Amino acid sequence: MINLKITKLEKSYSQPLLENVTLNHTSNGIVALIGDNGSGKTTLLKIIADLEEQESGRIEWTGEPRIGYLQQEIDFLPTLSGGQKKIALLADLIYSGLYDVLLLDEPDNHLDIENKQWLASAMQAFDGLIIMISHDRHLLKQITTHTWLVEDGSIRTYPFGYEKFVLEYQKERDDLEHLFHVQDREHKRLKELVERFRQKAASGTKAARYYHALEKRLARFETEMVKDPKKRDSHIELSTSVSGKQIKHKIAIMVKDLSFSYPDNPIFEKASLYIEVGEKVALISPNGTGKSTLIKLILSQLEPSEGVAKIGENLKVGYYSQEHLETLDKDATPIDCFTKRFPIADYQAAAVLRKFYFDKHTIKSKIWTLSGGQKARLQLALFLYTNPDILILDEPTNHLDLKSVSALEEFLVDYEGTVLLISHDHDLLNNVCDVAYDVKNKKISLSPNFLNED
Repeated sequence: MINLKITKLEKSYSQPLLENVTLNHTSNGIVALIGDNGSGKTTLLKIIADLEEQESGRIEWTGEPRIGYLQQEIDFLPTLSGGQKKIALLADLIYSGLYDVLLLDEPDNHLDIENKQWLASAMQAFDGLIIMISHDRHLLKQITTHTWLVEDGSIRTYPFGYEKFVLEYQKERDDLEHLFHVQDREHKRLKELVERFRQKAASGTKAARYYHALEKRLARFETEMVKDPKKRDSHIELSTSVSGKQIKHKIAIMVKDLSFSYPDNPIFEKASLYIEVGEKVALISPNGTGKSTLIKLILSQLEPSEGVAKIGENLKVGYYSQEHLETLDKDATPIDCFTKRFPIADYQAAAVLRKFYFDKHTIKSKIWTLSGGQKARLQLALFLYTNPDILILDEPTNHLDLKSVSALEEFLVDYEGTVLLISHDHDLLNNVCDVAYDVKNKKISLSPNFLNED
């Protein structure tokens, strides 16, 4: 049985990141390490793996367990795709018999749905402890046995998996919201009393003493107040309406008798797909079948050898891809990115960024200091601000934390335009899309059995 003890762990960069982190874990199984982007999850995993040093505190294992670590980004094995690299490394970590503890930073990134199911089965068969960062809710619900929440610099541990955690955490939030409203009423009452006796304080010693006692009571009460939980859980609130160009039954995306090949590699032969305005469509095939190529053909970034692939007339399309992260100016700030691209003031850019969970510190931080998830949120903010008629999203949830995935999902559900979504996030596809298509055997075919399957 694995035992891990963390005592008073501290870690800072430009500001405190992890503060007085203390926990004791005695169990095998699979731990979901969750929290907002930039909260310190990856840093904690690296410290546990002895790849990064803490400023203070101790990490102690019972015995000397053999620890394997999978980092978030994989930059070797150049002949393989991102998903193939992940599978090769994960298979080695899980099945080699060399490790008692696995620390996995987003092991499901770049994996298609079939390979995610392989990963779930492989991790469940591992005889040891796995601590995993993942933002795939379906995967977390399937396999995790414990949950660690990184929030406000500290960690809260729960002796059950992510599915039960979601229910428990919501109950905590409801209780906290009730407590906040009770405390808020008392806070207002105390402030009114202080103001009333402030005016009477000059009238005599007794009134002055009572006034000062009330002041101290108010100050003490304010230090003990809980924060408003609703301020923590803002949502992506950009307009979900689209222009008057949206006409029911009008074609938004047309692919007709499409043929396309790379050298010695045919991708499509006489493939067709019709998406009407307002439809929300999923492409769900395994990696390497041609989904991203199809998008490039639709966007005229590639030319078909035969047939047609195009956007409907007079419709504005917005395209989001993980490749966009590389286009960000590393020395700019998120506010800079907005004001250089759109004719808006700093305060307007800041208001948009706050809806994507940027605080007063990260709004003005250099891009190079941001986590992968924070960069992804910034690109989503820039992308959605253009308010296109058609959204084409290629793996938009890679690197996004669970809160941001939920907010994006809510936005897409309410969005009135057309959505073409490539994702391996089972829950996102089920909750957003009306219909799913497979790209396989050089054709595009309806996949009626995927959506709403468990």
